[in-house]
Amino acid sequence: MAEKLVIVESPAKARTIGRFLGDKVQVQASLGHVRDLPEGTLGVDIVKDFKPDYELTQNGRRVIKSLRQAAAKASDIYLATDPDREGEAIAWHLQEALKSAGKGRFHRVTFHEITRNAIERSFAAPGSIAYDLVDAQQARRVLDRLVGYQVSPLLWRNIQKGTSAGRVQSVALRLVVEREREIQAFKPEEYWNLDALFAPREQPATTLKTRLTRVNDEKAWVASGADAERLATALEASDCAHRVAKVASTPRRKNAAPPFITSTLQQAAGSAMKMGATQTMRIAQDLYEGIELGSGGPVGLITYMRTDSVQVAKEAQEQARAFIAKTFGNEYVPDKPNTYSSRKSAQGAHEAIRPTDVTRTPESLAQHLSAPQLKIYRLIWNRFVASQMAPARQMDHVIEIESAGGQLRNLAPAGLISKDSKLDLSKAAPGVICTFRASARETLFPGYLRVYNIKDIGEKEDPADSAPPLPTLREGMPCLLKELLREQNFTTPPSRYSEASLVKALEQNGVGRPSTYATTVNTIQERDYVNKDKGALVPTDLGCKVNDYLVQQMPELFDIGFTAQMESRLDEIEEGNLDWVDMLKSFYAQFQQWLGNQAATKLQESDSGKALLALFHKNFPFNEPVVKGPRTYDDKKFVESLRKRLADGKALTDRQNNALLVVVARYAPEHPDFLRVADEIGLGDAIREQMAADARAEAEPVAEADPQVNALIAAMKDLSWNEPVKRGNRTYDDGKFYKSLAEQAASGKALSPAQVGALTKMAAQYAAAIPNYQELIGAITGGNGVGGAEGGNDTASAEPRVLSAEEKTRIETLLAMADSISEWQAPSKSGRRTFDDRKFVESLRTQYEQKGSLSERQVAAFSKVVKKYAEQIPGYAEKAAKSGLNAISAPARRTWTPRRSAKPSK
Repeated sequence: MAEKLVIVESPAKARTIGRFLGDKVQVQASLGHVRDLPEGTLGVDIVKDFKPDYELTQNGRRVIKSLRQAAAKASDIYLATDPDREGEAIAWHLQEALKSAGKGRFHRVTFHEITRNAIERSFAAPGSIAYDLVDAQQARRVLDRLVGYQVSPLLWRNIQKGTSAGRVQSVALRLVVEREREIQAFKPEEYWNLDALFAPREQPATTLKTRLTRVNDEKAWVASGADAERLATALEASDCAHRVAKVASTPRRKNAAPPFITSTLQQAAGSAMKMGATQTMRIAQDLYEGIELGSGGPVGLITYMRTDSVQVAKEAQEQARAFIAKTFGNEYVPDKPNTYSSRKSAQGAHEAIRPTDVTRTPESLAQHLSAPQLKIYRLIWNRFVASQMAPARQMDHVIEIESAGGQLRNLAPAGLISKDSKLDLSKAAPGVICTFRASARETLFPGYLRVYNIKDIGEKEDPADSAPPLPTLREGMPCLLKELLREQNFTTPPSRYSEASLVKALEQNGVGRPSTYATTVNTIQERDYVNKDKGALVPTDLGCKVNDYLVQQMPELFDIGFTAQMESRLDEIEEGNLDWVDMLKSFYAQFQQWLGNQAATKLQESDSGKALLALFHKNFPFNEPVVKGPRTYDDKKFVESLRKRLADGKALTDRQNNALLVVVARYAPEHPDFLRVADEIGLGDAIREQMAADARAEAEPVAEADPQVNALIAAMKDLSWNEPVKRGNRTYDDGKFYKSLAEQAASGKALSPAQVGALTKMAAQYAAAIPNYQELIGAITGGNGVGGAEGGNDTASAEPRVLSAEEKTRIETLLAMADSISEWQAPSKSGRRTFDDRKFVESLRTQYEQKGSLSERQVAAFSKVVKKYAEQIPGYAEKAAKSGLNAISAPARRTWTPRRSAKPSK
């Protein structure tokens, strides 16, 4: 037993580290968490100090056998998971799961970059599990489970089944909804800009373009066209005098921003490159875990990407200063290394996101990185190098022209000055003096701007930065008004959040942490609470309903300030200043008060469950089973399964308890004794609440059936169905499922989007026997069934397929190529199908950002679309050859032959 075992999270990380450790060390991947709270139950014993009941995750069940076998042979086991709360928790769970496998000693090693030096240093001085970090992660996990499991059932009963609440995701949703309401309530306000072109009387060929900025030394605000006209008339009159009132030049120093942390990287990538937070983090993780740079094997190119610290290692600073001096000159190196302050909550042991080797310039890596990887690496490299450079030295130049006299003496200032002024404009005496202003910024020494400009990250540029140089004038020079332009404008509402700006808002409000930003933003979209429209986050009707219910019923729980306070308490636990159980006890007491009568009733005592089950006597008239999608809901079988579970001495799960209340409420209107018994055991209010929710759902107007969906159903009526298939505890019966959909359609009730998706997926299996199959599917999907180009729509797959590194490169190359397309072909129709290349590409971009995967057929169709626009894509042939796009072809379409041929269509 002499072998050393190293465990990391991912195979990519394992390959890179294995290269540095050599053949004598075995490196295996855990594929993330190996243990977690159970999915079917609360999994937390509230009475016993919130003790979690952990079980193996799906990934854990896949890898635990090989990990235990390796651990049994190892003398030393090194837990090399990520250096944050989640990584520490994964390490602890691995230790707990493997400590009985053998007698090996456990060590904890952490590093913030995957380079030879960093790996050798960490393994030379291994440590042990940091239990404060584990406690903080455990507290967060239990906290989120308590909120989710007790609040989500309320949404099921009062809003819609399948909805859920989350401690952080619901606050993010609240921000999006409140911003949308601000926009809806916004009333545009008219205002006018006056731009004047002046020329000094002494230099009539010299002109100066200015804008009215002040009236009587107050902020100018010309409120209407009439006000603009009366002011312009007075300014253009011959008796109005114009002179140069101010000529000033002010030096300024512009310092570089600190290197990236997680939130600022996501914001910059979103603003400059329109990348989603999830896509940004996926690319950054690839760069961190290792990229093949040739025969030497994979190399980690950036430091750990989940961080809120702007600290930089001294060694990295020294390397950066040497590189800057050699590349740009000594004058670009500051006298002392630049340092930056992190937020109070930042994890001090972490570093900012930076290149692991600053001499690996973006240009030197271009041939090894995909287009998106190169964009992210360039962003990180430029920002870090700039952060270590000397500040830019600039000069701000200003010229002000003052207009006075003539008709301006009799002009009332009302309607010309901002409402924010402290002056009482209704009592102000007549007479105004107008100040027109021009400004420009001159860069004397670019400093860090040599490598990093604000335009590179998509932020708005100061107009003075791009203004033309100002002429040389002196104060007191009389001027001629050559031209006066009036421009009508209206105030604009606040912008909708993008993923980047929502991450910024979460960070500014102290909500969430580096490891959760991307997940939070993605979750509210996957829940269908928020849609993305041209990059903007727009709440759906469902999202608004969920938000309104949560904020009305539990305003304290989903208050932004309270959520930030809970994050601070988790930080205290991590720092060892607060016990995690004490924190949860304090929270849970508040939580129960907030829930009050709204609490999701749980039948924790078996007697209560038995009392409700006893209502369903031997000959009880149950409803007929109901088929919804691939599932059959059979009340009788459900009740019998609960009876058996209690008879076996097992407690009912939270979901089973809630489902039992739903079933009881379904029959209570016809069986008055149900409510009497429920009142006796304290569950009467919960049953009545569910009955009211059922009544509301029944009263909702039924959506009109889609004739195109009905046409597909009609075309399938004579099919011969395959035999039912049993998978696990479920039986999938195509014939029964079809019958339930056909009956629903016949009643005039529209199928849900999920039902339509399941129907089209099933129809694909019988495509050969369905008359006009392609036309029918195309009519339903609006042409998107083939994505606006050749190829199928594989989005109905339950799980996204796992992509290889080569496939990721191809997809990201295609997306980068699509960014170059400025002129799209107009949508075209073929029969009832519409082919829209631009919409097709955007749909694939959204899917890839959110799911990280595309099907083979989608990639093939994507490649064909992009090829049509090769002339607009610089270097298309070279990029296509390098990334293997020319070799892409659509996979053969699978056809399904029914057991008996269908009746021929007439």
